[in-house]
Amino acid sequence: MRTIKKVLLVGMLLCIGIPTQIWAQVNISGKPGLLYIPTAEVVEDGTFSAGYALNPMNYAFRFNKSNSESICFVNLSLLPRLEVNVNLLNPNGPIRFGDKGVGDRQVDVKYVVLTEKLKRPSVAVILSAPFGIDNSLITNVVVATKHVTLSKLVTAAFTVGISSPYSIYRADTRNDQDSDIFTGYTLKDKRDSPYYYLAGPFGGVKLSFAKKAGLMVEWDSQHVNVGAYALLFKHWTVQAGLINGDQLTLGTSYALNLLHLPKRLSRKHEGS
Repeated sequence: MRTIKKVLLVGMLLCIGIPTQIWAQVNISGKPGLLYIPTAEVVEDGTFSAGYALNPMNYAFRFNKSNSESICFVNLSLLPRLEVNVNLLNPNGPIRFGDKGVGDRQVDVKYVVLTEKLKRPSVAVILSAPFGIDNSLITNVVVATKHVTLSKLVTAAFTVGISSPYSIYRADTRNDQDSDIFTGYTLKDKRDSPYYYLAGPFGGVKLSFAKKAGLMVEWDSQHVNVGAYALLFKHWTVQAGLINGDQLTLGTSYALNLLHLPKRLSRKHEGS
């Protein structure tokens, strides 16, 4: 009976949400970050987030200058310092199934090697699993983030990092003929593509106002991007940005902590 009660409690949590505030502003692939770049910020253990981002046509990774892209993602902090991210990228508009399949599926793992202290930044390593076919959001980076309190309401987060321009790539494989994930590997230079994601140094600054809204500016290894975000109802984040001063990107995500019970459910559970 106790096991059944626990299952029911988790189900109720997912339906009604959790009253504590969760910091969950994320980048285009669903990781803690700015617009495109990730940060080394530590997410509270048990935090789950899901969301959507729109990448504009002129800066599309897969079908550059022909189709904008929709990116759906989920992110889970499994253990202290350890996050797993799954994202799915699809072009918008009519594209042959053989060219896109179900979309670019990607799994990323982030581990915070050093947590932030008074005189040092947090440092994280993010690696993408190499099993996909021509994945568009490959993130093999080392990144550092430091927060500076400017006033009671304003905090600045400074981020710098380096991303490998090279990735392991599965060549000569079609989405509709993909039957073996362990074959066809070769080394690819991202910079050979018309447009690529994170290859070289990157950095940015995020100004947060009372942890409810903020402004962002970043260098994504190719362009300067600016944007803003807002946290609504303690869980829902909306953001918008201008890529290279040219086209608009939009995003939204919802976060909750699976380990925190609402107070009324906690009291009931403890009394059973």
